Amino acid sequence: MNINRKIQAENNRIEFPKDEIAIIDIIRIIWKWKYFIIAGTVFCCLITGVISFVMPKTYCIEMVLRPGMLSIGKQGKNVYIDSPENIKALIDSGTFNNEILNYLYEIKMENIPKKLNFKITIPKNSDTIKIEFETHDIKQGMVIQSRLSQLLLEKYSNMVTYFKNENDMEINLLKTETEFINNVIQSYKRNFKNIEKRIDELTSEIEEIKNNTTNLIMERNKLLSKNPKENNILSALLYSNTIQQNLELSNNCLNEINYYKFKKEAELQKIERSEHEINHKLNGIKNLQFKKNNVQNIQVLQPAARSLDPIKPKILLNVILALVVGAFLMLILTFFWEYLSKYKKGSADG
Repeated sequence: MNINRKIQAENNRIEFPKDEIAIIDIIRIIWKWKYFIIAGTVFCCLITGVISFVMPKTYCIEMVLRPGMLSIGKQGKNVYIDSPENIKALIDSGTFNNEILNYLYEIKMENIPKKLNFKITIPKNSDTIKIEFETHDIKQGMVIQSRLSQLLLEKYSNMVTYFKNENDMEINLLKTETEFINNVIQSYKRNFKNIEKRIDELTSEIEEIKNNTTNLIMERNKLLSKNPKENNILSALLYSNTIQQNLELSNNCLNEINYYKFKKEAELQKIERSEHEINHKLNGIKNLQFKKNNVQNIQVLQPAARSLDPIKPKILLNVILALVVGAFLMLILTFFWEYLSKYKKGSADG
């Protein structure tokens, strides 16, 4: 009788194979404990949802900056005061943290954090810097980001002022040189006008000499057409000498006109060269002014702004994770309790 009872007890006991469990047994156990599994999983989800809901909300305060620009390079590339990588390294190393925290104490903010953790990213193929700060206090986060941008502006302000002053010095030097050349040009133009005036005077003189010579020739011819007396011949000789002197004087005036024409051309070339030099310097002033205007400090492309929704806690994600983890734990507990119940039952029968 005892042997039959032991055999029957062994048959009623559920044994778990060492290597694998039969699928039908697994399904049977799960179905048996289905309400417990469902209830436990739902409970885990509810607890997780409630905890996530009552947890302090964490918001992301985001700001986008661009390094200050010095000039535009020959190939059209921007030349910056500092690289995005260096600015990122400055913030990551906590260079501005103490000043920001001291500022928070000065304005008597509440719940001031012991340290500041900024998340800084540089988008690929971009010259911008994205700065994120996570906080429970939106107002405090906005103040922290705004103060950080101010400190960055202050850090590079001296450098910006230096380069602008350098451009101003070069601009003023070119303006002084331009003013001097303008004065020289005015002098050349006065010489040019004087030369033109002298040429006109010589031309008028030549015309007078020509008219005078014509009259002398006419007088001489009239005199010679009369009786060729000795007095008339002598007078005609005097007329001829005077005519000869007029011709020589006219030739001298023509030579002088040619000289002044050459000098006039030389003065005109001086004026053209000086005006070309002035245009070159004026273009230099424009370029320097353009460079000066391009010298910029840190640019705040996007001022500090909070995320529309909290980034933490992620209630939906937490509930989904609780659903998966809870179901897994309930299954483990189910099989564990099933094993214990069968084991105790077998021990009692034995």
